[in-house]
Amino acid sequence: MLSKQTSQVVVPGRVRSSVLALLLLFTAGPVFGQVREVAIDGETFRKAADGTRLAELGVGAPVTVTGSEGSWAQVDLEGWVRSEALGQTSRDGHDGIVSTVGGEALHVAPSGSISARLFQGLLVNRVEDRDGWTRVRRTGWVRDAALRIPTDPRVAAGLEATARERPPALVAAGRQLTTGATALEVHDGPGGSAVAQVESGTPITVMEQRDRWTRVRVEGWVRSDQLVTSDPDSVLVGISAAGLKASPDTYQGMRIRWTVQYIALETAEPERTDFYEGEPFILARAPDPGDGFVYVAVPEDLVATIEALRPLQTIDILAQVRTGRSALMGVPVLDLLAVF
Repeated sequence: MLSKQTSQVVVPGRVRSSVLALLLLFTAGPVFGQVREVAIDGETFRKAADGTRLAELGVGAPVTVTGSEGSWAQVDLEGWVRSEALGQTSRDGHDGIVSTVGGEALHVAPSGSISARLFQGLLVNRVEDRDGWTRVRRTGWVRDAALRIPTDPRVAAGLEATARERPPALVAAGRQLTTGATALEVHDGPGGSAVAQVESGTPITVMEQRDRWTRVRVEGWVRSDQLVTSDPDSVLVGISAAGLKASPDTYQGMRIRWTVQYIALETAEPERTDFYEGEPFILARAPDPGDGFVYVAVPEDLVATIEALRPLQTIDILAQVRTGRSALMGVPVLDLLAVF
């Protein structure tokens, strides 16, 4: 036992340098590519540094560091959830949304131990499906101080192997890009048939990404006499807002043509989980007044058209069903394609 009178310990210079090096090693914040695990139970996983809360992490939850900002670390969180707990979405380049009321457990393996609780409305990317389970991934932020070197070296080895197999980084929906030096083939779906070719240098807009595939929109002009009328069966007729709400999964992704009464153009707030934050949308009365209101998300290229409308003006729209029943208000949400 050290005497109470001991107030200073003299350390030789060479030893002092070694001690300093060790202190720097264990106190420096994590860097890109490092595998870490959560050291604090209930640590919050956020959308941005000190931003919106997305999930709560348990002690030992493995993450991969992808960046840093001040005292915050950007990390990839990955694990397994029940497939039935995920809904479909195309928001912000994600293709899954946690739909379970109250949130959903994230497991390290199918039916394995729980590493986190994902909040309802959390957007994720699907990685693979297996016997009723889906592996998902999401990038977010946690405090540097809440992370530690994994106590089990097999955790780090496993995550590093997974990272080497990951697809290219996701690009946010709505991002404007240009095709590269070679022409691109456009396919009718991930791994599907080629339907067109886009020349190099063509401007494109990212709509969503699924692993190694990206859905894009290309705008241009064609001669009118080279167009033929599309199959009328591809557009739903006679479906009401009440019908969409009654069977929301049946009509998801289908196109409809409606006459609605325009009320106002609004901007989505964070709690509206069926939109991305800040997305413009129309509040409108459904074709049948007894069906109440509907929401119609407006792409950037149609915002000016909508801003020119008068409140209570009746308009004809072509739209795609995003969901027949929104999580917050229980009403249909559509993606506007055209205004007539």
